[in-house]
Amino acid sequence: MQAELRISASIVSLFLAGACWAQIEGDWLLTLNHDAERLGIITFEREQGELNAYVDGGPVEFTLAGGRLEMEVDYRNAGGRLLSRQLAGTVDGTVMTGTLIAHHDGSTGTWRAEPRAPEAALPPAPVDFSGIWSRISAGMEKVHLDYTESARLQVDDYSYLDDPALRCISPALVRISGWPYPLEILQNEQQLTILYESFREVRRIFLDGRDFPEDLPARAMGYSLGRWEGSTLVVESALLKPAFVDQAGQPVSENARVVERISMSEDGQNLRGLLTLHDPENYRRPIIRYRQWRKTLDTTILEYDCDSYPFYRGLEFEGRLDEFWERMSQRR
Repeated sequence: MQAELRISASIVSLFLAGACWAQIEGDWLLTLNHDAERLGIITFEREQGELNAYVDGGPVEFTLAGGRLEMEVDYRNAGGRLLSRQLAGTVDGTVMTGTLIAHHDGSTGTWRAEPRAPEAALPPAPVDFSGIWSRISAGMEKVHLDYTESARLQVDDYSYLDDPALRCISPALVRISGWPYPLEILQNEQQLTILYESFREVRRIFLDGRDFPEDLPARAMGYSLGRWEGSTLVVESALLKPAFVDQAGQPVSENARVVERISMSEDGQNLRGLLTLHDPENYRRPIIRYRQWRKTLDTTILEYDCDSYPFYRGLEFEGRLDEFWERMSQRR
């Protein structure tokens, strides 16, 4: 009799767990209100009988019991320090809500997640993005991602000596899109041009229906083609030089592609960009980065002042110049 009760209890537990899983499976738009509004995508996916969670393409630890959800999401602050936020809250049908705490300083905030709506096929309705825009959020900044074995080896071997930004070399499209300096957009019917203060980069997004060229070398910002889906600009970029996602050394291969969906708020004061990195050589699932900018009419694009001398001089003082030259194969 007791054995039958234990079996019945196990069946009930499995049934309840399955019901909870079915309720949250899929993609959710995650919004954090902490030091700034930060957007991300949280995905719950059933794999080999287990429910797994991913934020912006990177795995996260979580518990789900009786509609109560808790998870830990790692991130890196502007100083490069690896940190984490604990999210705790409830799942109620079509919404998740709760509070968060940042472990390193005890600061708190709130979070909310709603099912991500599929992208609708809409006729072109171009919007003028022209102006100077200043970054207000770099998104969740998830560090640990779903690496392939070869990418894991590269991440484990990474050293700050390999960071191109320290040598005043462009860190390339994925990383520079979240850099904390303003950018200026110039736009006409055939082309959208982005002038980045960061590293004096210039990016041209062609809107004239052309294909990717076959005879151009790879470059830091790649080669970008755009089209309008309603008022959302969809940009696909290829011909990317090998690079890193951020200063944690996650690699971007030369065969990667980046897709961005950029839209403007109704009042015309904010841009929101959803960047998705497709790089199956390095990641088992696409990597996501949300960016947000605000129009700043009184801002001027300044000369980007970067001198690599302190970097090399510092290595000389530390006795690490030989190590730097020995790592040439790691340069991006």
